[in-house]
Amino acid sequence: MADIITGMIKQFSSDDRFTFEPASSGKSIKLVVSETSWFEIEKREDNFLRISFATTDRYMNEDIEHAILDSKDPIDDFVYDGMEEAGEEDEHKVTHFHDGAFRYAIDLNLEDSDLSERAVRVLNGLFFTFEEFVEEAD
Repeated sequence: MADIITGMIKQFSSDDRFTFEPASSGKSIKLVVSETSWFEIEKREDNFLRISFATTDRYMNEDIEHAILDSKDPIDDFVYDGMEEAGEEDEHKVTHFHDGAFRYAIDLNLEDSDLSERAVRVLNGLFFTFEEFVEEAD
């Protein structure tokens, strides 16, 4: 399998939805959508690929949290509609945490046979889920 980060660079570097920022480590890429928000793909040491939406905008994060509460669905279900729109039929565990940014992350096993295609669908699913919040904040 070709290096997953190299594949994601090829996939997203010319995508006009994002400003592409590779990490010098070669283990992650950022796909910036605004001054305070981005998507990130990170190859982790624990044999997982983390795909996440991140924002440093506390108010945007609060809007997202309120939307999740208003939906009366767990966060995994809240994100599922975006995944479905992206063609990803599997449900994924979404982890919400703060690490300097408010982050909504999905981890994929690096051993998955269809990892590259799945990673693209998951990133697009996160984009479809969170794009309206980024647009409202602009």
